[in-house]
Amino acid sequence: MSEVQVIELDIDDAAKPIDPFPAENERPCWRCYDDWVDRKGKKLKPGVYYHSIRENSDSPPTIIDDWHCGPLHVVALTANQEDGDHGRLLKYRNVNGNWKYWAMPMQMLAGDGMEVLAVLMAEGLAIDRKRKARLLDYINAQLPNERLRAANTTGWHGSVFVLPDAIFGGDDIWYQATERTAPYGVAGTMEGWQANVAARAVGNPMLTLGISAAFAGVLLEKLNIDGGGLHLFGDSSAGKTTILMAAISVWGGPSFRRTWRTTSNGLEGAAKMHTGTMLALDEVGEVNPKDLYESAYALVNGHGKTRANVRGEARQVSRWRVFVLSTGEVTIASRMAAGGYEAKAGQALRLQDVPITGIYGAWDELHGFASGAALSDAIRDGATQHYGQAGRAFVAALIKHFADGLELSGRLEAIINKFGAADGQETRGARVFALCALAGELATGAGIVPWQSGHAANAAMRAFTLWRDQRATGGRNAEDVAILRAINDFIDKYGDSRFSGIAKDDAMRPVINRAGYVDKSGASTVYLFTSGGLREATTGYDIKRVIKALDSVGAFAQKGANGKTALSTRTPDGRTPRLYHIYPDKLGEGG
Repeated sequence: MSEVQVIELDIDDAAKPIDPFPAENERPCWRCYDDWVDRKGKKLKPGVYYHSIRENSDSPPTIIDDWHCGPLHVVALTANQEDGDHGRLLKYRNVNGNWKYWAMPMQMLAGDGMEVLAVLMAEGLAIDRKRKARLLDYINAQLPNERLRAANTTGWHGSVFVLPDAIFGGDDIWYQATERTAPYGVAGTMEGWQANVAARAVGNPMLTLGISAAFAGVLLEKLNIDGGGLHLFGDSSAGKTTILMAAISVWGGPSFRRTWRTTSNGLEGAAKMHTGTMLALDEVGEVNPKDLYESAYALVNGHGKTRANVRGEARQVSRWRVFVLSTGEVTIASRMAAGGYEAKAGQALRLQDVPITGIYGAWDELHGFASGAALSDAIRDGATQHYGQAGRAFVAALIKHFADGLELSGRLEAIINKFGAADGQETRGARVFALCALAGELATGAGIVPWQSGHAANAAMRAFTLWRDQRATGGRNAEDVAILRAINDFIDKYGDSRFSGIAKDDAMRPVINRAGYVDKSGASTVYLFTSGGLREATTGYDIKRVIKALDSVGAFAQKGANGKTALSTRTPDGRTPRLYHIYPDKLGEGG
């Protein structure tokens, strides 16, 4: 098995040879010098120069050597596979003497180009502010022979995996993005991370699940899964954030953590920044319920909204594949409900609520520490000092395994089958947990985590059971349950104010914003919903889906001969609108 080629983008590799100093007949021209240049006793400091000559009428020409910035080479032209997103790969040395690379999108030169200079200056390139406009001309004018493929997202690009500062499995591609990048980084050692973070997951299934989830995003592309996620909820001192920090340490330091509140306004950008890895979101209780309702499904669905450009044409939709690990004191559904929004089954099956359970908060095994809090502190310290190596090692190991014929789909399905899901929706939910199990087992097999075979799978199966029990749908379809519950809640809330009697001898009373009628003449009460009333009660669901849910529990008191569920019904005022006749006592049978 051959070694995986890993290109670290911030290494100080061999500098280019110094360009020959231009003669008078070669001017005007640009030159870049990596070292001091001695020209006829005059020393020129390293950097980019514009060499020109000014003719004088009554004296010899004046030689002009204008310094613009520190050493900066344009080493390659970049473009994506569709011959778009053109750019320049820049190599430059900052004021600390470190060589850096940046694949600069050419579109950043379309305006005044100040954004380009801002990036270079932030990274430590010394620039003469008086000549900054001409420096952009230098970058634009360079046309090196080298051609590289541009990647505007992290993650898989064919057989190559891209991070902002490293390329795995190839050398003809470079990360190039106009947006800010996620703070991937490396510190400490792999051995330190294994001993101080991963080893403490032994005996602690919740921590095992969190660390496994951190690896899961790498598998999404190869399994053709758009996304998925877990939401860990429990008391404030349970250890949720510690689990999140441990998971984060697979890819970076503490700054890799985001919060729901700060992310909600930049959802698409945040998801795209973490494509192919993990998006860690803390404190769901701080996010606006409406923002959560709109974002929870989009996050794991893998694409953003369609927007128009300045010409009114549809822009390319942002796409991503990311695994979300979220935490909070309440469930996703509860936080939505705080704003009057009801989670749809599709949201709950993509971003699963998992209760934190353990003898000591999130922990079952204290590993010799006096308390759960002491263990949490130790794990956080370990995750702060040692991070970033595990994710990179996992990618490198996968590339080796793929070269040896690793097949993921069959392994994932085998794990799903062990979960014993009761129906199609539970199977969809099980897939997310199985993805974590597979990732954790692959990391175990590669020696990245010091766990026994089966440890990650057992933790994922335990979490699946907790999710299924917490979901509490009585084995019924979760969307059916949600629809029936919504109608039942609507009757509880408006049964006296927005419904009036249907019988002829019922006294007519004014009803504001009528939702229907009520018939109490038989053995069982029947609510007769108008079409508008039923749609309002089940906002967000297609009416055909609502009828299917009602029919599944026998909630229709009457149907037409042709199976129609909306029947022409005479009301006390002599009209015959089509009404849905619903038994309220059947609604509770959905869950």
